[in-house]
Amino acid sequence: MNRHRDAFALRRSALASAFASTVAMLALAAMPAWAQDPGARVARIVVGSAAGASSDTVARLLAESFTRTLGRHFIVDNKPGASSNIAADLVAKSPPDGNQLLLIYNAHPAVGALFPHLPFDPIKDFRSVGMVGTTPYVLVATPTLPGRDLGEALAQAKAVGKPLTFGSTGAGSPQHLTMERLRKESGVDITMVHYKGGALAANDVIAGHVNMALATPSLALPQLKAGRVKALAVTSDKRLPELPQVPTVTEAGIRGFVSVGWFALLLPAATPDAVVQRYNDALNTALSNAPFKDRFEAQGITPTPGAPGVLDRQMQADAKIWTRLIKELNITPE
Repeated sequence: MNRHRDAFALRRSALASAFASTVAMLALAAMPAWAQDPGARVARIVVGSAAGASSDTVARLLAESFTRTLGRHFIVDNKPGASSNIAADLVAKSPPDGNQLLLIYNAHPAVGALFPHLPFDPIKDFRSVGMVGTTPYVLVATPTLPGRDLGEALAQAKAVGKPLTFGSTGAGSPQHLTMERLRKESGVDITMVHYKGGALAANDVIAGHVNMALATPSLALPQLKAGRVKALAVTSDKRLPELPQVPTVTEAGIRGFVSVGWFALLLPAATPDAVVQRYNDALNTALSNAPFKDRFEAQGITPTPGAPGVLDRQMQADAKIWTRLIKELNITPE
């Protein structure tokens, strides 16, 4: 009798062990490869701008935080050009294994309207990880441009009938679309000169080759303090605490004109839910961590942690706004 009980106990123990092993194997299989293997290859945050741009700075902060919290090494891969479409195409076509992320800014949802023959769909070919942060723009000008602020500069341009020149970060960039909107609503002729990054545009404003550029506060403030440029306006709904003397575009006479930039993270469309969730958790951890939060805010960026659905809604809303502007003004890449 004892022998039967012992045999039964052995069989039950063997079955329990086999079941536990199966569960462990299934759990392991459900995890992304890099989660199973801490020695998995380096992950990349791909950025469609040159080193030194605001999006590059944001990506480097995230890469540093992710390296600490996710147990693998993250690097920033700069792929500037073609209104960030080179970077987006690379990530859209990469394996959905969590090894390639795309850092975007607020023009991404509209590139389909600007470039109707893209080799990828800016909405359908990606999954949202989450919003990173928002930032206003500062409209800076070469010090020799007539006018103390935007209102005076626009009035002077109208009076002399000479177009203003604007250095954008490329056709279809947030800066470009924002200034196209300003050109439409002010009635002042503004000639667009496209660059591969905000720093390059700012340099030509400093040199006097173009009249104006839109810059994030982190890029604008050092140049303003050095007297290399002057601030004409800010695109937020209120004046910035760090630039209390600079009026908003609305105060310059363009009522209701607000244009705030944002940054966000995407993954390829087929990325599994578990990978998306892990990155969303890591992103929100970074944005809520006091030292990293302070570093974002030092760049003029307000962290905006949240679920992937928040970014989905933001992209859908912006796609409608910018697509309408692009079609109305017949904006095309140059």
